[in-house]
Amino acid sequence: MSKKLIKELQSVLGARGVLPASDTGPYFKDMMGYYSGDSVPVLRPADTLQVAEAVKICAKHHMPIVPQGGHTGLCGGGVALSGKPSVILSLERMNRVLAVDADCYSITTEAGVVLQTIHDAAQRVDREFAMDWGARGSAMVGGALSTNGGGLNVLRYGTSRDQVLGLEVVLPDGSVWDGLRSLRKDASGYDLKHMFIGAEGTLGIITKACLKLHPQQPVSQSLFGAIADFPRLMKLFETARQVGGNNLSAFELVPGDGMRRMSSQFPAISQPLDTNAEWCVLIRYSGTEAAAVEALLTTLFERAFEDSLLSDAVISQSIAQEQNLWAMRDHLPPENLWSQRKLKWDVSVPINRMVEFINQAKAQLRQQRPQGRFYAFGHVGDGNLHTIIFPGDDDGADYDTVCANLYKMVDELVWSLGGSICAEHGVGIENVQRLHGQKSTLELDMMRNIKGLFDPQGLMNPGKLIPDA
Repeated sequence: MSKKLIKELQSVLGARGVLPASDTGPYFKDMMGYYSGDSVPVLRPADTLQVAEAVKICAKHHMPIVPQGGHTGLCGGGVALSGKPSVILSLERMNRVLAVDADCYSITTEAGVVLQTIHDAAQRVDREFAMDWGARGSAMVGGALSTNGGGLNVLRYGTSRDQVLGLEVVLPDGSVWDGLRSLRKDASGYDLKHMFIGAEGTLGIITKACLKLHPQQPVSQSLFGAIADFPRLMKLFETARQVGGNNLSAFELVPGDGMRRMSSQFPAISQPLDTNAEWCVLIRYSGTEAAAVEALLTTLFERAFEDSLLSDAVISQSIAQEQNLWAMRDHLPPENLWSQRKLKWDVSVPINRMVEFINQAKAQLRQQRPQGRFYAFGHVGDGNLHTIIFPGDDDGADYDTVCANLYKMVDELVWSLGGSICAEHGVGIENVQRLHGQKSTLELDMMRNIKGLFDPQGLMNPGKLIPDA
């Protein structure tokens, strides 16, 4: 990388704003260590103007830019590619909450603000912020919007896309689009903010966001239960919705083997049930009155047993018990529980086909790889299942071919059910070439045309989101 380029970047970003490649270890690997690229210079602008100036300089020098938020992504979307010169542009210094408007039910922040900070700011004005998942203490809002993150509250509030009122974005030529509005309705043309949500930084860099807030639900209480008859999972979900209505805020599928494994790995997390059930559920109702929320859960508890939907269940009776249940949910990702090699999917299927997907995936795995093990957990209410296959030890066969065949097997099953392999974690490096199987040639060409319109030099996060032609 030319010294001239670095000197120009330092002139606008200052000494703290440019880290040389030798000091960028934490930035060139993803959080889980699955993906890593070349160690490259990291730009750390302090405000939108600095982002714009840095982008202009990089565009002049034809230097690709990899935008990076909290670096909690699971698909390599914020990693620089090996063998391709680039810079990483981190939003970590742009971490200010700019305005909280309780009357307008909105909050405006810079892109580097972590989700927990937004939750805290909303709570102080008796409001609730919807975007929430396990990495809430480190995930930044700009990255969350760039992947259209989902999380625990999608059932009630929708995905990250549904929380956005307006955006400020630095475009690939360094110009700044100010779409930072708090309007709930605007029928004046294309809703351009949606071009950048889920685009993974390939069309521009989100620098600020105006986000929705919601009436605070100060009371949350959960039921944890062992499923009596797995094929009737969706009947249980339907019952939970009928009983709770808008008070139903989460309906999570919990694998029994993950729960039991947690006993040895995280003994501080109490097991809510002594059960050998293959599948359990974690159901949360939220509201404003404790008695009303508990009454709803009690009704659900009774109906679930009357209809033989649950074989055992418990309702949290204290804040500590409630926190324990959700700590258990946060620790379900397999990297917390097992160290052996795994293949992972972020599956989305129509909610009425989740049981079909699980049953077919397990049956096909038994046929193709009998020693393999199926593991899954996720958001039943929005059809999102985090799916993992442990292929088992290398048995002397062509192990890479075995794994490739397993990926193909699950991918094709997902697509046959009308689903997606990119539910809420994005595309990144991991899924980009596999999109050929999910999207038509026309759809991919439309995406390429949009990319070419916004970024004719192809400098924004190259190699991500859009597969090779």
